[in-house]
Amino acid sequence: MKNALTHLALIAAVSITACGSDSTAASTEAQGDAATALPPAAMAAWETFARSQCRDQGERFAAVRLAPLAGDGEAVDLVEQHFSGGKGGFVSADFNADGRPDFVVTTPGHGCVSDGPAYGDRGPPVDFIVSVAGGYQVFNGFMDWISPAMIARRGDRDVLDLPGGFNGRCGPVTTIAWGWTGDGVDAVERRNDSGQLVDGEGCAVSAQRPVNEGGAESFPPIEPGYWAADASCSDAIRDALEIPLDQSGLGYFDAQRGWSGRFEVLRYTALGGDRYRMHGRQHTENGTEPAQMDIVVDSRTSFTEPGEFERRYTHCPTSQVPNAVRREFEQ
Repeated sequence: MKNALTHLALIAAVSITACGSDSTAASTEAQGDAATALPPAAMAAWETFARSQCRDQGERFAAVRLAPLAGDGEAVDLVEQHFSGGKGGFVSADFNADGRPDFVVTTPGHGCVSDGPAYGDRGPPVDFIVSVAGGYQVFNGFMDWISPAMIARRGDRDVLDLPGGFNGRCGPVTTIAWGWTGDGVDAVERRNDSGQLVDGEGCAVSAQRPVNEGGAESFPPIEPGYWAADASCSDAIRDALEIPLDQSGLGYFDAQRGWSGRFEVLRYTALGGDRYRMHGRQHTENGTEPAQMDIVVDSRTSFTEPGEFERRYTHCPTSQVPNAVRREFEQ
């Protein structure tokens, strides 16, 4: 649903230096301990995640050997060095500032055995393994080439600065910083070629919030993620795999973005009570035009779009949505 990332990054070795604070020093020391291999618990968490990705795609999983990414060659050298014979690579970081190492993992295809190519023009899949209470949690990322040099420090934590290299509605998106949001890993910052903060369409963030129409900006009290319109989750997900997404009954809503068919949500306002308005634009064969959608929230997992053709939306757990569909909505 978003512009594809097509940049082929140069692979360069880098060390993450301490920034003078105790927490940063602890982070650097922890990363040094994890420089040669993933901790068994982190590896086990990633394998469980990767197996589920393969299962969703109807493929079997084969064990992947992960080695730290390093070197000064081009992307093709990374393929030859790390992606041959069931190999993958990882980079250490500290995304949630807990002083324990987190990891960015890149593989030919999550270890899925497939007749198709392991990666395409956009690059291989990239996942994030983050240390949490009691172990590690894995978060789906994006498809592109990465290198250790992309890890950058922001205050007390790290982000991954991914080159964007595409033009949105308002202009270029040059870099996309992936980092910790408090409950997961996502794109937390985008900048244009002038270093200005922008959104996914290259529009300046400061200019993104037009005057409210009828209420304060507020994401509705619903679960962020996937929603089925007038259908069961299984039916909507099946449609999303078989027909174009904008014709399926599967939608996606969170505080930063939203899609329902060809309607793209750019922001939300509260209208009072359980009523909310989604503001955005409708994409048609002739271009785009402003649009809005009013909803009535029934519960955290259900809302209704009232009107002559009333539609009822049901929340679908992300774990039920195949990775191929998630990539289209979440990039």
